[in-house]
Amino acid sequence: MLRKLFHQPFIFKIDSLKFNLLYAGLTLIFYNGVFFKHATVFRSDILFLSGLFISLWMILFVACSILFHGRLRKPLAIFLVICNAIAFYFMFLYNAALDKIMFLNVLRTDAAEVKDLLNLKFIVIFAFLGILPSYLISKTQIIATPLPKQLKGLLVAILLSAFIMLGNFQTTQQFLDFNRNLRYYLAPSGYIGSIISVIKIKAKPRPDLIKIGEDAHKEKYWQNNKKNLFVFVVGETARAANFSLRGYHRPTNEPLNPYLKDIIYYSDTTSCGTSTAVTVPCIFSKDNRTQFKTGSEVYTENLLDVMEKSGYKVLWRENNTGCQNVCDRVEIEDPCKTGKFCLDEVMLQNFDERMQDFGKDALIVLHQRGSHGPAYSEHYPKSAELYTPICEQKDFPYCSQESLVNVYDNSIYYTSMFLAQTIDELKKLSDKYNTVMIYISDHGESLGENGMFLHSAPYDTAPKEQKDIPFLVWMSDSFAKDFKINKSCLRTNADKAHSQDNIFHSILGLSGIKTSIYNSDLDIFAPCRK
Repeated sequence: MLRKLFHQPFIFKIDSLKFNLLYAGLTLIFYNGVFFKHATVFRSDILFLSGLFISLWMILFVACSILFHGRLRKPLAIFLVICNAIAFYFMFLYNAALDKIMFLNVLRTDAAEVKDLLNLKFIVIFAFLGILPSYLISKTQIIATPLPKQLKGLLVAILLSAFIMLGNFQTTQQFLDFNRNLRYYLAPSGYIGSIISVIKIKAKPRPDLIKIGEDAHKEKYWQNNKKNLFVFVVGETARAANFSLRGYHRPTNEPLNPYLKDIIYYSDTTSCGTSTAVTVPCIFSKDNRTQFKTGSEVYTENLLDVMEKSGYKVLWRENNTGCQNVCDRVEIEDPCKTGKFCLDEVMLQNFDERMQDFGKDALIVLHQRGSHGPAYSEHYPKSAELYTPICEQKDFPYCSQESLVNVYDNSIYYTSMFLAQTIDELKKLSDKYNTVMIYISDHGESLGENGMFLHSAPYDTAPKEQKDIPFLVWMSDSFAKDFKINKSCLRTNADKAHSQDNIFHSILGLSGIKTSIYNSDLDIFAPCRK
């Protein structure tokens, strides 16, 4: 039956000028609802929105008239329809801005994460907004419009668009100035521009490795003969707003209660990005948020390299989608060998035995699966499911707000369980090592506030829920004494503003590493170390 359907003769007949005009208009109507929804925040009056629609319609019509020619007309039109349908799904369901960071995340994701994002809603949207219009285009006979008539149509479109925008120049300028990131919601130009940006990044010739900290060396300042064992936990998608250590009304950090006297929680901490692809490299970079350039992690050494140069053993244990090139030159272990999601506790298997083998100072990085959405319920065991009902769907708009918050809070509770287990493992080794644990999340998460879900929003306009992150240090009294650190001083300073920029210099300082790239002003321990 399908074969007969696709081998029917043409159903429709239209000249190319009208086809381009119709194609441009329907593209705006069917695939750009999210764009216009955001535009109403700037101005919601009919006159402005009508003018915006007509201007974009004419601009898109001109673009179609330039691109759609001859035998390439239908294949290109169908290809863009398919891409528009996929883009609309992510923008509509998750309010996701399709900027270059989002596409860098796509390149670095795995099959399991892709499966989480695809569901029945995707199939329905793809069928009605992708397959159906593609079929209708394939069954339309498009007759080339004479060149003079085409040029006349293009001229009218350009003049009409210019008249609308220049006729109200001040409003147009304000709209463009205050809504720069809105372009990422405009299909197809938004995602096309982002893909081009990613291609430029990936196509750049990879320069020679830029080395840093060549003068780095270790100077022992602690008052015992033990080796150091520092564990740095890179959290995933944990937002500070849902940490009871920050004041959240639910006891999401209850598993850490036995260790509270040794925990310093930094209550005002921001991330340097809103996605793993940005924040993980940024955390380990010597550059601060404003200096760091996405992609530079591929050819630039980082904190882990400096630690190894100074005599530390560095081990990266992975339970996420990779270290984003940060661990390229150190030892990596991936204890999750199932090809599916593993609970974070898998990174603590054989921890004691593995750590006993080092015989030297060591930094262990544990990269969590944490609270990565949308499949929050798959990242914690039943023992962490304190709050019900939970949202087990992956299309959040169809979950109740209560069930979405419940499942997310359960994932945070499990992170607290994992951190408590990590502390227990370190305490077992405290007779042989000086042990400390530092935890910071890579970025936060939106749970439906202002219609936004997940993360990866453009940083300048991202909501605080995606940038405010939890940050804590576990340090025993004996460790503080031997390292000459005043814990009361740490707690006093913990309410000040901090960020992921502090990590590089704080770990260097705590490790006793001397180098010209170290900045004591960004070391959280320096003001409290004698």
